[in-house]
Amino acid sequence: MAIAPFTLCRIKGNERFFYYALFRDPATGKRGNKKSVEVLKKALGEYDGNPITRRDEAVRICQRALQQGLVFSKPSKVTFHEYLAGFYDWTRSEYVKRKNLLQPGSLNKDYIHIRNNMITNHVLPVVDHDLLLSEVTLDDVERLQLSLVEAEKVSFSTINIIMSAVGVALSEAQRRGLLDRTKTVAVEPLYVVHKQRGILTEDELIRFMVYAKEHSEKRIYLAILLSLLTGMRSGELRALKKSALGEDSIIIEHAYADHAGLKMPKGKRTRLVPCPSYVIDDLHALAESNPYEGEHDLVFWSKRGGGFVSSHYFSSRFKEELIASEVFTAEELKERNISFHSLRHMANTLLRGHVDEHILRLTIGHSSQQLSDLYTHVSQRTLQAVALAQEKTILSLLENDETA
Repeated sequence: MAIAPFTLCRIKGNERFFYYALFRDPATGKRGNKKSVEVLKKALGEYDGNPITRRDEAVRICQRALQQGLVFSKPSKVTFHEYLAGFYDWTRSEYVKRKNLLQPGSLNKDYIHIRNNMITNHVLPVVDHDLLLSEVTLDDVERLQLSLVEAEKVSFSTINIIMSAVGVALSEAQRRGLLDRTKTVAVEPLYVVHKQRGILTEDELIRFMVYAKEHSEKRIYLAILLSLLTGMRSGELRALKKSALGEDSIIIEHAYADHAGLKMPKGKRTRLVPCPSYVIDDLHALAESNPYEGEHDLVFWSKRGGGFVSSHYFSSRFKEELIASEVFTAEELKERNISFHSLRHMANTLLRGHVDEHILRLTIGHSSQQLSDLYTHVSQRTLQAVALAQEKTILSLLENDETA
């Protein structure tokens, strides 16, 4: 006589009876702890809110829970190596497809591409090709983490990102019943002391901007000045179109990434930032100097065809100009952790205290404000307040040095 895969019991609560099931492990034949049938019902995605009052309904739910691997993992011949190799593949990953169907745009191509590269370059070379996904243990995952540390090819913070990516893949395997849900496979992150983003002192900024205005290429000087005045990120500069330029302000509604293409700025926020009219004029002139025909009408166009500049263009050119100015050496830049993004922090630092904090967040881009609401919440008066703060703190700082 076949042994039943589970036994139902009916237990009286404060107000009514509740069904529980004791499932028998097919591998050992032993019964486990009782599980709430109503909890299993929710795990199956049934949220009608009705209590389970009939035995046949409780049996149906338990049978479905077994079939879908909610109680015991389904045996799988998929290897850990094979599973990871396809998990972050944009074109064939069921995980990526499902996430973006349920939450459109939640996973963009660049995010997935970076994690796929991390898995391909650092994880797959050290994962046992014969290890089945269903047999992965915490020891296996910890050995993987240790091998990345011992290889000394990437920093601890990068290893944490890699292991987080592996952790997401394993959690999804458990959700789908490809790996026992009762297993603990999440490793402790490595201890990392995050290096604070460096910024230039006022004296360093003045000396560098004087050099950049006189010696740097116009496009890189304008990119630096624009980021310093408005806090624009490099992706936002890459996407900046001539049509976004007003008389004395700029609408920042796009960013550009290599794989995702044009997209909303970070945090899916659009903002309006004041910008001196003479800088706007220079930006128009730069856009109009593009000798190539293109559909994007970009301000910071690439010399290689007139399209989008590379993802490293602003950061690499900024560092080159800092070193050429002799304000910094390459070693000092690394030690101080100064990058193009430092200009955004510099803008935030210089403007803070000279304009309302809420308006500063809207300008720099730390708000969920949408374009349709900009003229309601960011009045002309508040934009002028930011423009005056730019004049008082940043522009006057630069102008004073030139006239000294």
